[in-house]
Amino acid sequence: MKLRLEKIVDGEEEVLIRYHQMNVTVQAISDLLSQGQDRLAVSDEEGKRYLDVEAVLYFESIDGKSFAYTQDAVYQVNQTLKDLVYAYGKKGFFRSAKAMVINIYRIASFKSQAFGRLQATLDNGEEVLISRKYAAALRQILEEGAGNED
Repeated sequence: MKLRLEKIVDGEEEVLIRYHQMNVTVQAISDLLSQGQDRLAVSDEEGKRYLDVEAVLYFESIDGKSFAYTQDAVYQVNQTLKDLVYAYGKKGFFRSAKAMVINIYRIASFKSQAFGRLQATLDNGEEVLISRKYAAALRQILEEGAGNED
């Protein structure tokens, strides 16, 4: 099997798989690429839209409503944090506090805090606290690898 990578400046990224017959390797590559296309229904001032889940830094629950925070915007989500963890836990989303779920792939650094808490700095420089209740589980996930979450 030959692999060819091509860097593009403009246009949409695409993956083309050419094969004679479907086999385990081709199917695994296809499955891997299909997994990365989760989209989440959200709403903002402009109306409803779909958002790539990988763009979400964290979800937060405020007054019974769930919100998705990205690099530059906040969107309302019509799912509970429990449902979001269930749906996207395998994508690296982790319950970090009673009212917050973070994307561990968007964490730039950690800093220990008093009473067993962790302070996580996200890609955009924002800092969030990981409560003592969830900090130990996060440490274990990071040691084992995020892909092994249940």
